[in-house]
Amino acid sequence: MKYTCDCINSLFFDYNCVKCGCSNTFGKPFIFPFKGNDFDIEKINIERTKIVNSFKVGVVPEECKKCYMLREDTDGELDKPLTKELSDLYISHWYHCNCACIYCCNRDVTKLKMTTKKKKSDYYDLFPAIKSLCEGGYIGENTRITTIGGEPSVLSEFDEIMNELIKYTKAKIIILSNGIKYSDGIYKVLKHDNTEVDISLDAGNAELYRKIKGVDAFEQVIENITKYIKANPKNNKSVVIKYIMIEGLNDKKEYLEQCINLVKEIGIKKMILSMDYNCNHIGKKIPKHWHDLYDYFLSVKDIETITSDYYQQILDKNEIF
Repeated sequence: MKYTCDCINSLFFDYNCVKCGCSNTFGKPFIFPFKGNDFDIEKINIERTKIVNSFKVGVVPEECKKCYMLREDTDGELDKPLTKELSDLYISHWYHCNCACIYCCNRDVTKLKMTTKKKKSDYYDLFPAIKSLCEGGYIGENTRITTIGGEPSVLSEFDEIMNELIKYTKAKIIILSNGIKYSDGIYKVLKHDNTEVDISLDAGNAELYRKIKGVDAFEQVIENITKYIKANPKNNKSVVIKYIMIEGLNDKKEYLEQCINLVKEIGIKKMILSMDYNCNHIGKKIPKHWHDLYDYFLSVKDIETITSDYYQQILDKNEIF
């Protein structure tokens, strides 16, 4: 039986390596040691070809078998040559942040040491590798680029990376941010139609926000959100609000409803519902009432409400995997 995976034609820049796939995958089809020097896409392509050949004969790493992205290749995807253009590029080579979200997987790495001013990654500069990929034609209009690491507004090379991407391509760019620090770089990127910033608000009032984020910045975030909305008035879904549910804290309908009403009030047209499913919670059963919150969220009118495929599968299994 042949298998395939959405990770095969993607690259994930982690703090010490380049790997295939995204942060949600348990299987790591390849890990290529990388510390920012001598980026060689050809060596990476060799490793990627090995994955394809392995999947073609049904040989899948045990860890990959748990992954929600793995699926049977019923359409002959693996028989087609890998496209030069990447499907996904994940940027996650830094961890520093300016808040302390209680659900963050990076807490063990950062030891909750927060950064308020811009600084370089503690590991390496990514700009040379991004420049190489852009010039080589590996990033195109069909590529989706997602920032996953720490807070992008405090990464010193963030603007430089984004300027390079905008210069070479019309790729879909998704910036994950907490919105605490206003960023001219994010505002500039949002002027391009195929870009969005996803801001994890997680609450509809300052007190609950402070409990979740570890900082008192609710009003500041709302102010920055209203600024970002103005970057691209013709794309009213370029600023997206994320609500991450945490058991026993913000997972009541009244809290979710309060956040939704606030989002509508400030003019947001798209919202994402997610959940606290970090790596420390594998095998944990999800609360039964989360199904009801999910149904309520998707029934909301006058705003686009979405969740991820992974979220749906967690609901179906009733546990985090």
